[in-house]
Amino acid sequence: MVVLKALALLFWLVIIPFLMGLSVQWILPITKKTAGITFIIGYLLSFCVFEVIGIPCMIKIQYSAFKYCTRIFVCAELLIALIGAINLVQKLRYASRSGQFTIGVDNSVWNKVKTGFFLIFPGDEKSEAEALMNPRTDVRAIRLQCSKEGLFFWGVFFVILGFQLVMALVKAPFDGDDAYYVVESLLAQQADVMNTIIPDTGVSTPLPMRHAMAVFTMWQAFIAKVSFVHSTIVAHSVMPLVLIPLVYLVYAEIGRILFSRKPDSLPIFMIFVSLFTMFGNTSIYTAETFFMMRTWQGKAMAANLMLPLILWAFIWMFDDCRKPGYLWKEETGGGKVFVRNSAWIILMMVNMASGIMSSMGTVFCGGLSGFLAFLILIYTRNLKIVIKIILAMIPSALYIMCYMLIKMQ
Repeated sequence: MVVLKALALLFWLVIIPFLMGLSVQWILPITKKTAGITFIIGYLLSFCVFEVIGIPCMIKIQYSAFKYCTRIFVCAELLIALIGAINLVQKLRYASRSGQFTIGVDNSVWNKVKTGFFLIFPGDEKSEAEALMNPRTDVRAIRLQCSKEGLFFWGVFFVILGFQLVMALVKAPFDGDDAYYVVESLLAQQADVMNTIIPDTGVSTPLPMRHAMAVFTMWQAFIAKVSFVHSTIVAHSVMPLVLIPLVYLVYAEIGRILFSRKPDSLPIFMIFVSLFTMFGNTSIYTAETFFMMRTWQGKAMAANLMLPLILWAFIWMFDDCRKPGYLWKEETGGGKVFVRNSAWIILMMVNMASGIMSSMGTVFCGGLSGFLAFLILIYTRNLKIVIKIILAMIPSALYIMCYMLIKMQ
């Protein structure tokens, strides 16, 4: 039974988000089609879909709201993941038919697996010596092999990450907010309600607007429900093992842009990020404290996942502004509009997903997005930025409007 529960958690927390990311991978430019970015956008898409389904179910359905939310969300996730799986199969079948698996003298199984991986995630492919001599190659997109020093520093980072995960699992601290947030997830799992029972007293209540719109607790309850694991175990033991690596994955993608010309500096950057995180407990209110000790709470993820995602999206945009037109057009498949604007699409998804974490997260993420958009407007002097940031902020505006309308009732 324990093995089945572990497989269910693996399915819903790793496989499904990954397949969902594959379903929308086509919006990414070639150099951004990596396994890491695919996993990130898969989680973003999952959060966005749950917000669209969870909030209406919570507001409109009086009885058994969580049951209907779970059923609809399961169907939606499986459908999107199926699209991703079909996309994956089509790429592999195309490679097989076109003979890409048999190019060269090495026809070993490992070579075929490697070829298939880089066909699906071309952004992860290491550059060969010939690419340096190709005049059509954008040298800033090249990812060279790590040196022995780089591999050593990566080893140091993974040791730190492993230590943090072990401590988060075996030394999970008690927090007073658990009596509210974790119990809300447990009530959804066991009583089939969505924020309509007061955790402190067990008395029925109208929607508490301070917490109700942030349905991250309901998402955790969904994971607990479909994996047949107690919500408290999911919150305290499972969420840190998933969300902490996910946050570091975002920082790794930030570092891949900042240190694209010095790949050996990326693991050093990750080591400093992990150390600042581990020793950031200078107050009970710091983002690092929430990240390591309250990983399962939405406000912790708003500060440590959503805000870095916004920084990543704008660093990506600034990097794109520096690329030469011809090579950028080649990288984006002929300059397709949706690929060139993929960072803005991801920014829209982040602003939308921030609402699932915390109602204040919507405000903070929106404010940071507006400020950084103003900077990129000054840098590019392109008035189209104004239209793009307005479109990217539409989910936040709708979220706030929904919040105000419900509060006035």
